[in-house]
Amino acid sequence: MSRVYDYESAYDYEPAYEPDVVVHRAPSPGVAAVLSVILPGLGQVYSGRLLAGGLWFLATTCAYSAVLLPGFLVHGLCIWSAYTTCPSR
Repeated sequence: MSRVYDYESAYDYEPAYEPDVVVHRAPSPGVAAVLSVILPGLGQVYSGRLLAGGLWFLATTCAYSAVLLPGFLVHGLCIWSAYTTCPSR
């Protein structure tokens, strides 16, 4: 018994999923805090708060250039702010 295959219909199929669907994960507070440790304000930028990130960067840079102790204090506040204001928290 011979079988006849329809090769053209083998390529006419609909995928079971939508290839244009993109799933976005919410920013992680831990990642935001680590990014702010590396560069002040980067955690805020990662969370989508661009203006706040720029302001934290300027404030921390000014505090470090004034004296080391206020720089550490402002940098710590920047890290805390990035962690607590992250949207997924």
